[in-house]
Amino acid sequence: MNLLKFLLAAVFAFLSATTHADVDIKPTQHPIDAWYEAKMANESVVSTADMRDLTNQARIKWDNELNVVYQRLMKRLSPKQQAALRKSQQQWLKYRDAEGNTILEIVSTQQGTIHQLSGTNLGMQLVRSRALDLLKYEQEFEN
Repeated sequence: MNLLKFLLAAVFAFLSATTHADVDIKPTQHPIDAWYEAKMANESVVSTADMRDLTNQARIKWDNELNVVYQRLMKRLSPKQQAALRKSQQQWLKYRDAEGNTILEIVSTQQGTIHQLSGTNLGMQLVRSRALDLLKYEQEFEN
């Protein structure tokens, strides 16, 4: 099981680094990433069910972060920029739902709990990626 945790952490780090290689925010610098890595390293996490639960909790945390950053960003934008972001977010939500269905159909239905864990991780990465994108937009106001 420790090998499984190591492999999951390695995949998470690789996906995080490759998905946002141009973002100033390093994956381990964000509090949600730090929380997730610390929880996954805990010795009480011994099963793929435990790992899936933590990964789902991280997805929820990223979804909350996404919503907070979206609201904060909307307050800083002009009406024209708000309209653009609102439209983009609506399209992203459609994409998220469609991609979630794809993950469910392709990855999560494979035999073995590792595939279910992989599907849960892909769903979390999807939301994490959008939250980091919005943080990147927000950083434009700080430069």
